[in-house]
Amino acid sequence: MHSSAQTIHIINVRLTHKTANVPLLEAVAFKDKGAALAELYGLAGVCECVLLQTCNRVELYVVSEAGVATAEAVREHLACRTGGMAVGAFRATEISLNEEVLLHLLRVTCGLESMVIGEDQVINQVWDAYLGAESAKTVGPVLKHLFNRVVNVARRVRKETGINKGAVSVGSAAVELAESLVGKWGEKKILVMGAGEMGTLVAKALARRCLSPIFIANRTYERAVRLAEELSGKAVKFDQLEEVLVEADVVICSTSAPHYLLTKELVSNCMKSRQNGNDLIVIDISNPRNVEKAIDELDGVRLHNIDDLKLITARNKLERQKSMKKAQKIIDDELVLLTKEMKTETVRDIISELLAHTEKIRQKELAKALQKMGDLGAREKKIIGDLTSILLKQTFVPLIENLRLAAKNNDKQTIENAIKLFDVETKQSH
Repeated sequence: MHSSAQTIHIINVRLTHKTANVPLLEAVAFKDKGAALAELYGLAGVCECVLLQTCNRVELYVVSEAGVATAEAVREHLACRTGGMAVGAFRATEISLNEEVLLHLLRVTCGLESMVIGEDQVINQVWDAYLGAESAKTVGPVLKHLFNRVVNVARRVRKETGINKGAVSVGSAAVELAESLVGKWGEKKILVMGAGEMGTLVAKALARRCLSPIFIANRTYERAVRLAEELSGKAVKFDQLEEVLVEADVVICSTSAPHYLLTKELVSNCMKSRQNGNDLIVIDISNPRNVEKAIDELDGVRLHNIDDLKLITARNKLERQKSMKKAQKIIDDELVLLTKEMKTETVRDIISELLAHTEKIRQKELAKALQKMGDLGAREKKIIGDLTSILLKQTFVPLIENLRLAAKNNDKQTIENAIKLFDVETKQSH
């Protein structure tokens, strides 16, 4: 934990689709998020941390007393993961501190920083990132309050602005890209690899457009079967992929496998047996990539990835300008409140220690008084106990409110005076 008398900095270090391409994001991405959090938490000056990682962003949220020094250490930590791409990663990494972080996380969670503006998936991704850090025991009161608040604001934005109406996800953008490449869907044969959240969105978007049944492949075959039944499609086992690829016109891959599922060798073998006169269009929106880039070298194969969605997402952004303005107005109003709230979090430990200290004294003195008063009934003891508790709370309410006000106004002297006056022991960073 941090020392509450010190200035607490909230830091964000990030690489996103705005500054980094797919290979760079892939090089920075963490395979084991639990281990990543443990490493980050172990860096000097880090008091709390959360890792937010999606197909188009790797973001680290950190609480520290050191501010810029910790931010630079975290940026170096990220860049060093990329080996030969470290210089590019360092340049592509963005850093924000304090109020800028609050604004950025609000915009991210509300879908304004997404590749596809207004996407719904990002709320769950942000919340899952927080829960992952909570499970790893790398969050404390500051990030707990921050992530809870931004998720509530994001829900309000979607409810009041309609920014998430219609097809708004990387998956739906991938389907639009495929549609622009194949023209009319007609009897085109489509294979969706992955039946998770993104794969499900892709399959549902395709099912509304295509006349032919959608083929669905997933590492867990039962999951593919359930989705296929829901969409009147056909489930495919991974060892049957070659049979489908020989006939397929479009493949959209959105799995979370840590390795290539479509290799150059596999696709090359399929193309030799292919009777279909159309090109095989492959769109990989997985992170890390599940399609080997070298398949693009094969005749009759056209490979696309997240970087190729920019034309689709630019059109989406243009269509949502009005909703974006409404969302930003809500964010701006909430940012003022959130900034004040986050400042009061810096004195949470002092208040907690102060109340615990005085409660300990109350209990001790109450026990002495009750012993001197002799034989009292349970009711009388409760009345006296409640009275002392109420008196204590009422006495300290003004002090607590003044401490919170001092935090909001960055009045460190008042906070330091309270620590000295009441002999409060503040907790030091780990």
